[in-house]
Amino acid sequence: MPDPRDEHEIPDPELARVLRAAWSPEDLSPEEHQKLVAKAIAPRRATVVRVSFGASAILALAASVLLAVWTGKPPRPGPNLGPALTVSRSTQSLFARPFAPTGGESARVDRIAMARAADLRENQFAKWGVR
Repeated sequence: MPDPRDEHEIPDPELARVLRAAWSPEDLSPEEHQKLVAKAIAPRRATVVRVSFGASAILALAASVLLAVWTGKPPRPGPNLGPALTVSRSTQSLFARPFAPTGGESARVDRIAMARAADLRENQFAKWGVR
């Protein structure tokens, strides 16, 4: 049968030191403090800054080359590009006469909203293949 006292012994002295420091921490010596500060602000930060600036410069160069090479021509329509959708347009075709100086704003907004809702419905049906 194992000795129950063995369960409470700490076999690792480093673990004991860490646990003691967590329970009742002591002040750092000035030399140790300086060493930690120097390690924290070492050239690692400068390297990170240089690498990030270099990566962003390469990305900007690649984007400018892409813009210079790209012709901007839209692709030719193919047989499987999907249905033709209603495009956004002016509201002038909805109104035959000039607007009255006062009143009628709600009716005009309602007419425009109904026309756009019909366009949206037609586009949805065209996407679903229902015509």
